[in-house]
Amino acid sequence: MRKLCICLFSLLLCSACMTAKVKVVETSGKAPKWIYAVEQEYIIVSAESASLEDAKNKCMLQVKKQILASVAENVQSSSAMDTREIGVNGKYSIMEQYASMVETKSAQIPFLSEVSITKAEGFYWEKLKNDKEYSYRYHIKYPFGKFDLLRMVDDFQSKERALDNQLADFVADDFSQYTSVEQMIARVQELKLFKASLMEGDSRLERCQNVERVYGEYIRSIQLRLIRISKEELVFSANFREKALTMAAQPKLKSNCLSNIQYQSRGTECVVTYDYATCTDEQTNFIDVSFNVGGNKVKKRFTIQ
Repeated sequence: MRKLCICLFSLLLCSACMTAKVKVVETSGKAPKWIYAVEQEYIIVSAESASLEDAKNKCMLQVKKQILASVAENVQSSSAMDTREIGVNGKYSIMEQYASMVETKSAQIPFLSEVSITKAEGFYWEKLKNDKEYSYRYHIKYPFGKFDLLRMVDDFQSKERALDNQLADFVADDFSQYTSVEQMIARVQELKLFKASLMEGDSRLERCQNVERVYGEYIRSIQLRLIRISKEELVFSANFREKALTMAAQPKLKSNCLSNIQYQSRGTECVVTYDYATCTDEQTNFIDVSFNVGGNKVKKRFTIQ
């Protein structure tokens, strides 16, 4: 019994010694009552690090993680009955992607960009000494109530609906309403910018890639169609399907014999004038016309009879 008491006393003494090694040597003020407490409408966190600034940043990271988790849980519960919407919009996968970004790119997460240390309602720090090493323990009290949560969820869902609607517009666009080649090229650029705005892992990316392929086929289907040709001029149009389009781009013109070649556009008509005197009728005379349309070459050889 005496040996057992001695052992217990030794363990308590060692524990006390280990505890005594960590000392608070400096504080930011009087310790507030909310430290390590649980309060409604608030997120209370603490973190420890070798520097005061890093400890503060770790605290804010914990705040952001807790907010993200709350928003994700609320979105999941509000969408649980709509499995089709979840599959199409990838809401869960987006939240998972946000979770992977929160430590490095939280500013890119819409509803977390407003989370800032300046909005904290309370903070407290302690400088600790453990043997010869110093560290800092930081505490933050951050306001986050039901209203804040609902506002962030609404912000998230509003942005998701906007992205879904924008993608639906791209999918439905068959280029039939455009009257110029430049409008078609601009639409392709809009799609590329939209695609670039999506995060890696977003289920919309695959649909964007499909639309991008379709748009590429539209651009490549533009054809140069002959309207009339003579020894004085060539008139042609750029057509998408059966529709003639205006085109501001300047073509490359090359002939086996024509000289003084000039180009101008007149509405949907593309007009090339030239001097035929340098050509002979004993050979096949032609003029090659080519345009760079959104990185694709549209070209045609016109033979002068």
